[in-house]
Amino acid sequence: MLFDCEGALHRIDWSKVINDLATENPAVQTAIRVAFSDSDLFYNSKVRKVLFDPHIQSPIKLQLENLAELHVAVSRKTWHANWNTEDTPFDFLPTDTDVYYNHIFAGGDEGLYSTPRTAFKPGGFFKKQPFKHHDARMMQIRASDRFTAVAAAAGADGLFEFKFARDEADVLNEHKQLAKRPCSACDWAFQSVMGWTSDSAFLANFNQERDSRTNRVARSFDRLVEVQEMFGDRQDLKEKTQTWGCREKIYRISKSGLEVSNYSPAQLKRPKGTKKPLTYTFINRGSTGPIDGNYDFSSPIATGTAPFGTILEFDDRVVVLRSDGEIEEYIGEPVHWRVFPRSEHYSNQLHIIYDDKIVIISFVHDYFVDQVSKLYGFSRATGNVDLGEA
Repeated sequence: MLFDCEGALHRIDWSKVINDLATENPAVQTAIRVAFSDSDLFYNSKVRKVLFDPHIQSPIKLQLENLAELHVAVSRKTWHANWNTEDTPFDFLPTDTDVYYNHIFAGGDEGLYSTPRTAFKPGGFFKKQPFKHHDARMMQIRASDRFTAVAAAAGADGLFEFKFARDEADVLNEHKQLAKRPCSACDWAFQSVMGWTSDSAFLANFNQERDSRTNRVARSFDRLVEVQEMFGDRQDLKEKTQTWGCREKIYRISKSGLEVSNYSPAQLKRPKGTKKPLTYTFINRGSTGPIDGNYDFSSPIATGTAPFGTILEFDDRVVVLRSDGEIEEYIGEPVHWRVFPRSEHYSNQLHIIYDDKIVIISFVHDYFVDQVSKLYGFSRATGNVDLGEA
């Protein structure tokens, strides 16, 4: 889905487009499908056992290498049969959007809105006019992949969490303000929510505990955790600098490079017969060292984290610090970009919109990277990170 500045919504039948592309290129058809529409396939624990069979891994890797040499550029005219355009349900251009349980959420200066959607078909995509959930200026929206909740960074109004209720007319009818301090971006760290601005950050930490009677997991707010606790209480941490994170990975720009800390959430069960408090742990993984490049590494405009690495936006380029230690640069001033850490189909993709085009990059190297020891990008296919081994 693409929102344009003239009030239109463009919907591309992506699965059909990729299937057609795979059919047109049979020599790399499996690689195309894995790279652009089935990103979670090779993270599946059962599939990985098959993938790492040398007799199977070699031809798959060969296809992926050959796919890297295939540059595909298409126009809207090329995809006309799989491209539909209609009026946007929102009367503003969203600053950020997310899709959750068949609802489209859109945030901007006007507040936070949502509308339900139907299956992909010409016309009738939206069932009704959007519902307004909050008046605050929303800068980023992030839905949880573990709990039915939506987090929203609301700038000067702080960080909010909205409980999602599928059976209610107002699906976000209950919300709470997790922090009153400025928050321009956010993401989920398991059951907790990370919030940050260009020079400060915090973790709205939640404990989770399983009810022995119902076997359900309940969350309870603990407190706001400061950067000093995430990386160790050092003098240099009192300086204002950029910090961000997602899942178990928390990053901080320091004088020596990019510093990495692993966050391990609270245990699900208390030891029997004790009232030992639920705890969480931060393990400082150290600095990755100076990062060379023709840009001011210390002051990115925006940041993000995906399985394949961490992303830094600068004035004239987007830089990806890959999970295998390589660095990719995409030159040109971006209008907008995003990653999809919660998606089953696009978690390995980076989408960059420029003035005249959208570029979709698929990163497939991470399938073959050790998920526990990597520094860039959050862990996949291994459950929570085992900090003892990391």
